[in-house]
Amino acid sequence: MANLICSAKSSSDWTLNDLDSYHISLNQMDALPFFGLQELPQPSVDPELLTNVDAGAMQQ
Repeated sequence: MANLICSAKSSSDWTLNDLDSYHISLNQMDALPFFGLQELPQPSVDPELLTNVDAGAMQQ
């Protein structure tokens, strides 16, 4: 088996070969089972931030 040189990388620089060499697998999962919840909590931000795409449309 070859000796791997371990160096720090940005997450965007990882390849499928890198993931395989470290035995890392990715599994798609819905948010509720991932967090072990029945329902996600409501966001604690002003609803206006969630509904307005344009900053100019927001109230002052």
